[in-house]
Amino acid sequence: MLGLTFNYFNPNGISLIREKIKLQLAPDSLFFDLNQETPIGDSELSSMIDSETDVKKIQKDVKPKEVVKEETKPEFSTPEKISEAVKEPIVFTEPKAVTLEQAYNLFNRQATFVDARDEADYLAGHITNSINIPFDDFDNHKQKLEKISKEKPVLVYCGGTDCDLSHLLANLLFDKGYKQVYVFFGGWNDWLTAKYPTENSSEQK
Repeated sequence: MLGLTFNYFNPNGISLIREKIKLQLAPDSLFFDLNQETPIGDSELSSMIDSETDVKKIQKDVKPKEVVKEETKPEFSTPEKISEAVKEPIVFTEPKAVTLEQAYNLFNRQATFVDARDEADYLAGHITNSINIPFDDFDNHKQKLEKISKEKPVLVYCGGTDCDLSHLLANLLFDKGYKQVYVFFGGWNDWLTAKYPTENSSEQK
């Protein structure tokens, strides 16, 4: 009782109840060109076409309009049009939450899945090809991070909506420099219910 009382009045005391997790849901637009580590930016755009003069120079070499068939008539894009078509890379300021279908989208694009549950739960069953890095035993599994690219998307999950291990581990990975970290709150329970690809320790042997 004395310890609890001290903890209550101490401004640096440990929270006995974890705060409710709130994360922004990732928009579907984030899943375009996931495997592209360095999306095209304005600097690369300017090197492709420096000015409208370059476009006009190209157009001068095209055959006169009357001898060009309508169906094969070339269309030229100005730098402004190309800039509109190219999506600028989105910088993550924190991990982003994803829905079940977004998680499955990431799975099909070979994103790295990380299981934040303890090893026993992982061995009993997990999302296919996921890597087990238990948050509660991180120090004994952190060497596995060496095989995970910091530039490509990483999705972290645990048991389900009642489990916050995925969020805690995702924050840890983000702090360590992983740039695209997603949290699948539905986790193992939702994935299993949807009958998406799973495996267990016996299938891996």
